[in-house]
Amino acid sequence: MHVFVTGASGWIGSAVVAELLATGHTVSGLARSSESADRITSAGATAYRGSLDDLDSLRAGAEAADAVVHLGFKHDFSDMPGAWRTEHAVVDALCTTLDGSDRPLLLASGVAGLTPGRAVTERDRNPHSGPDSMRGGAENLALDHAEKGVRSVALRFAPTVHGQG
Repeated sequence: MHVFVTGASGWIGSAVVAELLATGHTVSGLARSSESADRITSAGATAYRGSLDDLDSLRAGAEAADAVVHLGFKHDFSDMPGAWRTEHAVVDALCTTLDGSDRPLLLASGVAGLTPGRAVTERDRNPHSGPDSMRGGAENLALDHAEKGVRSVALRFAPTVHGQG
C-alpha cells in the first residue's frame, strides 16, 4: 500500500513512517524544507515537496496514495486561530480528494479539554467544529466525510505525546 504522510519528518511522523516501511508499505512524506526531505529519504521513504499551505500539492499527494496519514500541523503559537484555519482547510482538501474512494484518512487529533475530570473514550464526541475552533474542528470534519466514502480515523493523542527532539 502507498501511504501519503504529512508531518513525516516530525516526532510522531518519523515513528509512523518507520513502522509503515517496516511492514512493507511505500511512503511519500510531505517535506516543506530540504532538511525535512533529507530526513524522510534517509528513513527510506520518498520526499514529496509541498506544505500545509499548498492545498493543490496536498490534493495531488492524497490522490496518488492508497491511504493518507495526516500528522502535520502549523505550530504557530503567535497565531493559533490562523493555524486552526489552516488545519481545517488541509483536512477539507484531503477529505474532498478522498470522497467516494473508500480510502482511509487517519489524522492527528487530541484529547485536551474534551472531558475535564475524567478519561476520554472513543464514545466522547469532540466538541470542536468549524475552522475557528480548536484544531479547526478537523476531527469532526473528517468523521463527517465517513458518510461520503472516506474511512476516517481520529488519532487522539494525549497532550504529552511529544518527547525529546
